[in-house]
Amino acid sequence: MSTMALLLLAAGAVGHTVMWVALINRVHAFGIARRWVNLATLGFLAALVFGPVLLLFVLVTQKADRPFSAFNALSLAWLYIDACVVVCVVSTTQRLMWWLHAERRSARSSSRATNLRSPDKSKSLVSPGLPTWLCGLPGNQVLDIYLQEKELTIPRLAPAHDGLRIAHLTDLHISGRLTRAFFEHVVEEVNRANPDIVAITGDIVEGNKFLDWLPPTLGKLKSRYGCFYILGNHDRRATESRLKEALAAIGLIHVGNNWHQVTVNDAPLVVAGNELPWYKPAADLSNCSRREADWATRLLLAHSPDQFAWAQANEIDLMMAGHLHGGQIRLPIVGAITSPSIFGVRYAAGVFQAGNTVMHVSRGVSALTPLRINCPPEIAILVLRAAKS
Repeated sequence: MSTMALLLLAAGAVGHTVMWVALINRVHAFGIARRWVNLATLGFLAALVFGPVLLLFVLVTQKADRPFSAFNALSLAWLYIDACVVVCVVSTTQRLMWWLHAERRSARSSSRATNLRSPDKSKSLVSPGLPTWLCGLPGNQVLDIYLQEKELTIPRLAPAHDGLRIAHLTDLHISGRLTRAFFEHVVEEVNRANPDIVAITGDIVEGNKFLDWLPPTLGKLKSRYGCFYILGNHDRRATESRLKEALAAIGLIHVGNNWHQVTVNDAPLVVAGNELPWYKPAADLSNCSRREADWATRLLLAHSPDQFAWAQANEIDLMMAGHLHGGQIRLPIVGAITSPSIFGVRYAAGVFQAGNTVMHVSRGVSALTPLRINCPPEIAILVLRAAKS
């Protein structure tokens, strides 16, 4: 086989992987029933794994000197490979454009890692069996929590809110795979950071049997102006009414389909929510004042960064989201591969700005599968700064 053919096969293999992983990413971005998501995912995975086997079989068994026709298996195989090469080129160009796009912002930040792997603690933080085995894999950072303080310049921030400290938590996935002690430690770290507001952007519990974990964990959160939360797609595994009652009982304020106003340094601050596409509707901000004389900073809690356009349309100043776990496994140079978003890995984690709206996407605290490579869990402390004249 010629060098050119080998290069085409290599690029085609990359394009094949990108195409089917992209489909898996996007099917998880819609609010369809979980059983259909799982079924589609299995189908796409089958195509991802067995597609190359079928292509290799055709390339090896079919005679290369056979006349090409529309119904020739060999010609169809090379046609698919050519299409995958195009996907490879387009996706590479697209990712480069995303990295260089003006919406990507840097934030002045400092981070402190808390390693929970010491012998006296690790056994109590991970459940026996598969979770313990996964956490023991080389490079797995599940127990390496990074507390990252980030200064974000918010274009329309009310001057009275300069210096406001927000603890952004997301994707706790309380499932029993990491023990209650893990989440108690997370809460201790948050309280030590002395936040003014706590914002929890969904995927809190994995079922009703973990509701009794909430009082000794999230029930201990402390903040000056309130702890606010929304629900995520995994929270549908719990009974919605029971989950909301349990969270209300420990003092957390739900803003998933509404908004709540607090006064900070004599200036109004609005905290709104958007749980789309899993819970409808999003908050209605039509009655939320935006008069220059009564300027209110607007914060949005959204589970998915796919709601970035909604935030811009509703004059949100700072949107906080999660859901994507930073990709959970990040490759050198390439970055995230899996990301359940209609935009793929574009908003996997980081700070973004479009117009006057800034969005912070956290890597999250945990995950249903306790496996993180080159993508440690994150407790984000966001320090808001007013734009200088």
